[in-house]
Amino acid sequence: MKNISIVITLLFVVFTVNAQEKIIIGNWQLTTVVEDGKTSDGFKTVFIFLENGILNAARSATSEPMEVGTWIYNKKQKSIVMTSDLHSDFRGEATLIKVDKKVLVYKKGDATLSFTKLAKLNLPAKIKAVTTIKPTLNFTHDDLLDEKGAFYYEEEAEKLPWKIKEVLSFLKDYKDIVYTASNFKGDREPDNFLVSSRITYNEDDQTIDVREYSFFQNDYIEMPANPISISDSEKHQEYLFFFPKEKLDLFKVIGTEMLETPIGNFECTIVEGIDNSDHKIKYWMIDNKPGVFAKIIIVNDQNVPFEYSNIYMFKEIK
Repeated sequence: MKNISIVITLLFVVFTVNAQEKIIIGNWQLTTVVEDGKTSDGFKTVFIFLENGILNAARSATSEPMEVGTWIYNKKQKSIVMTSDLHSDFRGEATLIKVDKKVLVYKKGDATLSFTKLAKLNLPAKIKAVTTIKPTLNFTHDDLLDEKGAFYYEEEAEKLPWKIKEVLSFLKDYKDIVYTASNFKGDREPDNFLVSSRITYNEDDQTIDVREYSFFQNDYIEMPANPISISDSEKHQEYLFFFPKEKLDLFKVIGTEMLETPIGNFECTIVEGIDNSDHKIKYWMIDNKPGVFAKIIIVNDQNVPFEYSNIYMFKEIK
């Protein structure tokens, strides 16, 4: 009789765990976030926990979902473990507080997030975009070398429109520089989860920080990477030449162009290059705004997980 009771208990535990995991599967719209005693609401973001362990997300119940990572249910810790290379909002361990057929509540870091379940997304009829296709950059590695097949950093660096002292002097007059961005995964139409990046100069710490917009907090949040220290600018000048984006292993200054942006037209120096992850990158560096790009295109031609290509556009400066 005792053995039967143990078996029944074990079966009940297994059933409960499986049932809880199945309840998590579905579309969950974020409603409130509580952090440091402050409650924020008015969110539209939808998390989609698929049965195959894929994590999707959508800007709202009427937006096309995109794949942002993976998820598993940790039955021992009673938590959802999310992984993502796209954004910190989609990775980390979330401890379950409550989950049923209508409500999901979990704690992730210092924030408590509450969701309500949606029966389905209310997607509009799909319209094929003709002007928002994945960007292409046709130059090759060899195009960035000189006629002797060599690359000399110093020679190309001299052609750049900015110098370190000019960049730092200009940025001190502004708190933030904001870029909007379109993120392309594979050959699909762009999603807009990478909505914006904000570049901030911190005079007290003498650092430059890059933050990304968080749908959860309706604000720009600190990213895991350390801010760029400018205490020894001469030592780190190769990084600051191309602030605020990736350092290029090979690059070539190819000319100038007047470029139209949402806040005006700017004379720009155009740079093409390749970083250490084989991303092709094209910069439009505003000649009279040291440290500010009018436009940045980042293209990944490799067929790897979490492949992405981005177009950043200068939006505002404060």
